[in-house]
Amino acid sequence: MKLLYPNFINVISIPLAAILLLNLSACDPYGDDEVRKYLVVESYLIAGESMPVVRLSRTAPIDQEYSFEKFAINEADVTIHLLEEDGEESQTSISYSLFGPGGSSANEFSPGVYLPTRQHTIQPGRKYRLQVEVPDFPDLQSATIIPDTFSIQSDDVPESIMYQSSQQLELIIRTPRETDRQNVYIFNTESLNPVEGELVPFYKSAFDDGQIELRDLTNNPSSLINEANFEKTADGDIKLRYPWIGVAFFGPNRISVNSVDRNISDFIRSQEVQLGGSTLSPGEIPNAVYNIEGGIGVFGSVATDTVSTRIEKP
Repeated sequence: MKLLYPNFINVISIPLAAILLLNLSACDPYGDDEVRKYLVVESYLIAGESMPVVRLSRTAPIDQEYSFEKFAINEADVTIHLLEEDGEESQTSISYSLFGPGGSSANEFSPGVYLPTRQHTIQPGRKYRLQVEVPDFPDLQSATIIPDTFSIQSDDVPESIMYQSSQQLELIIRTPRETDRQNVYIFNTESLNPVEGELVPFYKSAFDDGQIELRDLTNNPSSLINEANFEKTADGDIKLRYPWIGVAFFGPNRISVNSVDRNISDFIRSQEVQLGGSTLSPGEIPNAVYNIEGGIGVFGSVATDTVSTRIEKP
């Protein structure tokens, strides 16, 4: 069962507006102290799925609040190329349009949201390059290597399990082949009934104290976890004893395993530093790591699989 695309976007929780504001306070990524406008791109390729949208905007002036709609870019040439093993472009190039296939008569116009003009299934293990050309801006480029697909052994996942019982939920993941580095994962629990009365005690206490809101717990992601941190089975698969801290609600839950590319993992690690995930010197805010030439944002990829279970109250 595939994880739905919008849910993965909620999992990685990239607050671009906050990152853009922090970036203006950080050192200029291009070595110039003068505040300039940059292209901002956001797009995520999912192995085995169709081509995604590409969201394109620009940074806001220092005295204005950023919003995607206000600073959307509508005059760009956007293309994603499938690359050969030698890095050269293959015969597969997907151009993008604000209206997608069929033109304006078939699609509603959304400022800054570019749609693929033809169908293409994203191939695991292959490299894709994004190219964006906009008048009065440097050309933007970025590349991603799609993580290999994998599967969770769903037969080993019980239909229901008692919360904090001695029978801990275990996930067996068929190990995908590595691409450009060791696999890195984000695990996520999505509640299908995220109401206050179904909160588990740990999160109910935090909710009652006003420390967290329900919408923050509907998709409950882990931090980045390197493959080396998992137990391996005799067959070489990965075994995960799913921690109870990952469960926020009783009732039906979807548990997803997401293998992310270097671009997403680099961005999330640097994002956590920006948002207080480490010790910084006073006044020091390092830049986020974008892996984008000629702009900022995220052009990344992911492979994912999902299983379902019901968390029963003790």
